[in-house]
This record gives sequence, structure tokens and C-alpha cells, in this order.
Amino acid sequence: MDIGLFRKALEKIDKHNLIKVDFSSSTNKFLKDYQIPEDVISFLKEFSFKENIKFKHVNFDIVNEMPENNQYKRCIDNGLFIIGSGLNGDLIVIDLNTRNIGYVFHDELWEDEDVNPREIYISLECSIPQFYYNSVMIDDYPVDGYEAETFMENQC
Repeated sequence: MDIGLFRKALEKIDKHNLIKVDFSSSTNKFLKDYQIPEDVISFLKEFSFKENIKFKHVNFDIVNEMPENNQYKRCIDNGLFIIGSGLNGDLIVIDLNTRNIGYVFHDELWEDEDVNPREIYISLECSIPQFYYNSVMIDDYPVDGYEAETFMENQC
């Protein structure tokens, strides 16, 4: 994971004085209980701040709030770890199997209790740092699941 890209994205949105915080005990327990991969934990530890970060139209959640944000367990139980949200509320997730970032359609997730989140997951086929860097550098970069679908269709 190229954490330098995440730092560059932070510079682009003029976030130089963020206050770092250690993981809470509940965050440590969550990361252990869900066997979050070490490279993801290292990234989160490096960018664990006191506030949410808005990269234009997408958010990176407070790391210590991620366990609470993942209490809707269908995503995390299917290896999709919620780390933020898009402009319309679609969930930004990291696929713990591939380490790729994508969106889960929030409306479908909440309206259909039987839907598997993987069926409504759109991968952008990039890492966490690349996703947030692209979000500030590419004007038409997807801000929700619908735009992600179109964006990925046009990549092929």
C-alpha cells in the first residue's frame, strides 16, 4: 500500500495539522476479532485521526469509529470493511481479500435484509491511498456506487 499517496491527498485538501490518536481498546478488539490484515492495520494506525476527513465528496471515517460503523455486520462478515462513505451515503469499503476499495450501495443494503453485500459491491480496483488520491485529483472520479459502476464499465 503506497501510503505516500494518502499523504499527498491530505496535502491537496490542506490537512496538515490533523491530530493523531491511538487506537481505542474497542478498536483493537474489533481489528483482532475480525482478523483485519496487518497491512490494513498499519495503514489505519498511521492515519488514525481525531476527525473524519473529507476528500472533496468522499469521507474517510475516524478510525476509532470504524468498529461502530461496521456494526451492521453483513459487510464485515463478508470481508467488506467499511472505512468511509460517498456523497449519497454509499459505503466505502475495503475488500479484505483483495485490498481493493469500492462502494456498497447503502439503499439496497438497508432495504433488503437478504442481499449479500458482495452482490452490491462495486470494486474500483485500487488501494485505499490510491482511491483517496484519485478522489482529489480526478475531477469525475466516482463519488458513489452508481458512478463507480459507470466508471468501471468505461475502463474496459
